[in-house]
Parts: sequence; structure tokens; C-alpha cells
Amino acid sequence: MTAKERAKDLRLRREFHITLAEFNRVLEYQQGVCFICKKRLNKKGIPLKLAVDHDHKTGEVRGLLCWPCNKGIALFRDSLERLQNAVVYFQEPPFWVVLRQHRFTAPGEVGTKVRKKLLAKFNAAGKGDGTKEKQKSRTRRKI
Repeated sequence: MTAKERAKDLRLRREFHITLAEFNRVLEYQQGVCFICKKRLNKKGIPLKLAVDHDHKTGEVRGLLCWPCNKGIALFRDSLERLQNAVVYFQEPPFWVVLRQHRFTAPGEVGTKVRKKLLAKFNAAGKGDGTKEKQKSRTRRKI
């Protein structure tokens, strides 16, 4: 075992009460990917460093997740009910349930420069009401 492996083994034992061998067995079971998103590489093509996920209430060690998925679980406060509500939210968005029509806006994160540009194009195209219908463009006739 290398010095780096010994250091990782000691950290895993101290923080999660698992060995490096157990970590590697679970990593093999998960085929080297995050259990939730199934990603193996980051945007730069570098293998992801998977985190040991554990229940913050009970301390149960559950599996290996990438940082975003592990953070997502934490944001849902380890609540299965919240996660199930999120699934229902995706399947039956309240705007669809109430209005019975899809509503759209420019994609992207609110407040970013990219979205501001997309929103300007979206609104200029006459999609300001959020529906997907194409509006007839008004053209001037040359005299």
C-alpha cells in the first residue's frame, strides 16, 4: 500500500469507519460512477473523486456520490419525502396542472449575462407571453 493509499485508508477509517478496501469494493459495485447521476468524468474529462455519502441524522454510510449529487442530497435534508415531492414536481409541474398549457421562458440561470441575452431574443421574438405558439411577424411593404 502506498503512502497516499495509507493516508486515504486512515481518513476513511477515522471519518466513516470504513476501510479503503471496503471503499474500493463499493466503487467497483457502482462501476466507478456516481450512484445517482452515473457520471465518471468531470467536464474536463478528469475522473470524478467520489465522496462517501452518509445520513446526517443516523450516520449510516450509504454509498459514493459526486459532489453535486452529494450536495443535492444534503439540500433535501436526507428526506425521502422531499425527494419524492421533487419527483412529483418534475412529473406534474404546478403551472401545467393549473393552466393546462406549457409555459416557457429563456433557458439558463437567472441573473447571468447569457440568460439576459437569450431573454432579450426570446422577448423580441414575441414569445413574451410564455406560450410556444409562433406569432406572425410583421413585415413592412416597400413602396
